[in-house]
Amino acid sequence: MMDGEVFLLVGLIITSFLLLIAWPLRFTNGLFFARSPQGFMRDRNDPRYEKERQAGKKLARLVFRYIPPFFLIFLFGYLLSLLIKSY
Repeated sequence: MMDGEVFLLVGLIITSFLLLIAWPLRFTNGLFFARSPQGFMRDRNDPRYEKERQAGKKLARLVFRYIPPFFLIFLFGYLLSLLIKSY
């Protein structure tokens, strides 16, 4: 593997990981990682966890705003490097 391929693969892995973290945060209103699934169901409308909820929402918004373009660049770059390498 060449250095460029390693860079693209590492970038692809990191951006994928960030997207996988943000996805459940978006659908659980920001409280996914704070507790077990049973605790989430119990605390999802509790106003005591509003700061935690807002932090989760901000993280998900930040990731979904800035990471997808980098993910696509790394993905297309890595696929292109594999295509060039096969010829």
